[in-house]
Amino acid sequence: MIDAVLFDGDQTLWDFEKVMRVALEAALVELRMARPGTRADSLQIADLQADRSDVARELEGVEYNLARLRRLGFARSLRRLEGEHGDHGDHGDHGDHGDHEDSLGAWIDDDALAAQLTATYFAQRDRDPALFDDTLPCLEALRPDYRLGLLSNGSRLPEVIGLSGFFEAVVFAQDHNVAKPDRGIFVVAETLLRVAPDSTVLVGDHPLNDVVGAKRAGWRAVWIDRQGDGSFPSPAGTDERPDAIITSLAQLPGMLATL
Repeated sequence: MIDAVLFDGDQTLWDFEKVMRVALEAALVELRMARPGTRADSLQIADLQADRSDVARELEGVEYNLARLRRLGFARSLRRLEGEHGDHGDHGDHGDHGDHEDSLGAWIDDDALAAQLTATYFAQRDRDPALFDDTLPCLEALRPDYRLGLLSNGSRLPEVIGLSGFFEAVVFAQDHNVAKPDRGIFVVAETLLRVAPDSTVLVGDHPLNDVVGAKRAGWRAVWIDRQGDGSFPSPAGTDERPDAIITSLAQLPGMLATL
């Protein structure tokens, strides 16, 4: 019998890809204003995200705080611009030491600009909840019969995006220094909710983090495939399969009764 239903956040309850693009666009505009030049003009959103991904990969298992990882990603992107102005002596004594004049004439160094871009990114990211159309109806339908929780490697606060009051437990990887698919984060959720693994299900879109992680923790797993045909792509080196596959959260209430 299922007592608790926990959800992944990104691409399960909300369209994180959408809000991330908007947030990176805003940060890129700000970066180009602070660092006018051909190198900044050539930077693309894909470059910013690639730098962030590289930093996260290098610090995997060491740094979990998403704001710090994003700031380090922006700092790496800014290093792509080094030398453009200094080589021409445009900044006098400042040379190429990471100090630049922004579009308002105020001096700002690379560390301060990376922090400023990070603040812009997160402010823009949460401006639009970007909830999928089936999110609220599903949570409303499940709330009378199940204990609900959020189990996420992300950091979007439910109360900021219109989901206040739905979740009895909210578990973020960055708060516990352990991330899905590691068994440890599932134990955190079990402890908070005081539930047994075999009475708990995780609903998520990520084959490794959500399905393999849940199954190895002794939970049941529901994989949501919003974009495909419901064919589960088993991650390399794994043989775990979801207990159920859905293409919309509208299918979840009826399906849970069959688990």
